[in-house]
Amino acid sequence: MRCRNHPDRPALGYCSRCGKALCSECLVRLSTGNYCEVCANPTAAAPRRSLPWWLIVLTVLVLLVAVRLFVR
Repeated sequence: MRCRNHPDRPALGYCSRCGKALCSECLVRLSTGNYCEVCANPTAAAPRRSLPWWLIVLTVLVLLVAVRLFVR
């Protein structure tokens, strides 16, 4: 069994979340199990989501209706 990131190195174990084979350099040991770098710190790897386009359009429409009602 070989490391997923370093094919020239033997793997010591698998990531508990994604199942990748990992060597001693790639393996992150936590109290809940062994993980790869990405699975051990998912908030750092996950990009921040922007607002959905439909929510922006809906907000603009509501604001336009509100302005139209209060301007009269």
